[in-house]
Amino acid sequence: MTYRSPLRAAGLLVALALAPSPAFGQTTDSASHSVTVEQLLQSARDLRKKNRPEEAIQVCFRALSIDRTNVDALEELRKSVRFAHQAQRYHDASFHARVLAMSQADVLALYAEVLTKIQSNYVDVEKVTADRLFHQGLDEFLIALTDPNFVERYLKGVDEAVIVRFRTNVQKAWSGREVPTAGQAKEVVAAIGIESKRVLGLRAINPVVCEFICGACNSLDEYSAYLSAGQYLADSAASPQMSVTLRMEEGGVAYMQIAHFQPSTPEEVESALKNLISMRMARAIVLDLRGNTGGLFSAAVKTAEKFLPAGIIVTAQGQQDEANKVYTSTSGNAAFDLPMIVLVDAETASAAEVLAVALRDNRRAKLIGAATFGKGSVQKVIAFTTAEEMDPASGKPIPRAAVRITLARLIAPSGNPITGVGVTPDQLIQDHDRQTETGLEQARELARRYMMTMPMMRQ
Repeated sequence: MTYRSPLRAAGLLVALALAPSPAFGQTTDSASHSVTVEQLLQSARDLRKKNRPEEAIQVCFRALSIDRTNVDALEELRKSVRFAHQAQRYHDASFHARVLAMSQADVLALYAEVLTKIQSNYVDVEKVTADRLFHQGLDEFLIALTDPNFVERYLKGVDEAVIVRFRTNVQKAWSGREVPTAGQAKEVVAAIGIESKRVLGLRAINPVVCEFICGACNSLDEYSAYLSAGQYLADSAASPQMSVTLRMEEGGVAYMQIAHFQPSTPEEVESALKNLISMRMARAIVLDLRGNTGGLFSAAVKTAEKFLPAGIIVTAQGQQDEANKVYTSTSGNAAFDLPMIVLVDAETASAAEVLAVALRDNRRAKLIGAATFGKGSVQKVIAFTTAEEMDPASGKPIPRAAVRITLARLIAPSGNPITGVGVTPDQLIQDHDRQTETGLEQARELARRYMMTMPMMRQ
């Protein structure tokens, strides 16, 4: 089970990477509010319709910086991200080299596997009926028929009027019809693909089926997405860097920053703290989670255990048994007991929010800064086994594609959701420098009090 950050996950990967400065939830000056959310949303819609999804994403973030809970802005962001994924797909060499080279039987089998695995794993059962997934794929295909990149690659030389007429006929035939089972969805997609070959001159039905596959994956939410072979392998082969940095400040304060969460993060945290304690230098900790966009969920949970002797860390709620779990700490006396201040901001997201809210709700640390991003969900990468390739070097199978899918939603120890809400700090401070100054100042006071208790603790 993985827990990916918005900046790394397919979905908001595109959105946040293209988001303008300053960061989400912040504005440069008061003039930013002179434009209304409604005006920004109309601009985003216009840009998306003009096949400029990256610019639409930027405008959506401007709207969300004014009203982060605006439902229409969030929906437009999802649509724009979906369009951006579609544009990227047409330029992905691994997508064309692998999936589009499959046989007709294999690509249809892949579509069936996609439907089955989404239905078995996605957090919201009502969103993954065969009918809904089919129609999301149909929408993706209808959009593709209007996309210049798709037309240039697959329909070059076909008269535009023929494409428009075919699109209209497909839409009339299937937009209002129910497709109740995955088996029927597979049959209908095959029929649409064969008709596309006949009318539009496609050499194979693969491009059509792939649009239905990607539509099913990318329409679930802004964190779930289809992964081509190249994306899957790049995601799996990412080489970790050190995620924890530490320095000493005046007054016995240790300043620790966690940049992201990876498998080694809990051990990095423990090693750093043990060194401080062995040298008897630290009396309090400032833990900086600002700009930490998340990473591995299990690493965040294990890191929380380093600081919490007991208590609920987070609760996961999903469809599968493995997704339903209350994560608690039983570290006891093994937990580090130095007093803490935690710094957070609007870019503190995902796994970083799990750690922050666990420390706050268990009254282990005081949070200072700005409200966090509000991504409280667990993603799992599921590789598709249909028509796997064999790696000649290792002899192991290589998937042609995968899906990153939302497996569960996360609930804070207080019982409040994280998604769409974020974590509100105990002390709200928007300015970055003031956050640091205030955190260090209060940590020095905590260190002073800690020193005063030391003689009593020795008695």
